[in-house]
Amino acid sequence: MNDPLDKFGKLVVEKLRDKQIDAFQGLIKGKWRDKKSKELHAKLSKFTLNQKQVVADVLEEALENAMHDFLFAIQESNDLDDGLKVYMNGKNVAELSDGLHGEIFGEEGWVHRFSRHKSFYPDNNSNWIMKLFNNNK
Repeated sequence: MNDPLDKFGKLVVEKLRDKQIDAFQGLIKGKWRDKKSKELHAKLSKFTLNQKQVVADVLEEALENAMHDFLFAIQESNDLDDGLKVYMNGKNVAELSDGLHGEIFGEEGWVHRFSRHKSFYPDNNSNWIMKLFNNNK
């Protein structure tokens, strides 16, 4: 991948989104061994599939909002020449986009193109959640 904007987008999706979804999946499956994770897993294990779906929806919303706000802050700081600039391969990513915060959305967006988990809203082909919960009944 040579395009600096896509390279940055892939980094954002993999490190800010997918890594957190992987951690959530590990929590649901009881994969993590630290005390707090074990306690959370025990609590989540008592939830119905619908309740787990709500938790996953909240996670999706929180991750989407965090990514949006993080990217908006980078774009706004660049536009206002406020000191924060992010470079990928020597290129200012905010100057390569007409709005970094919009790059994550849609079929051509970073989440659709780079995420291992895609979107997980039920109306957006939420397959990773259903696979996860169906495997842990």
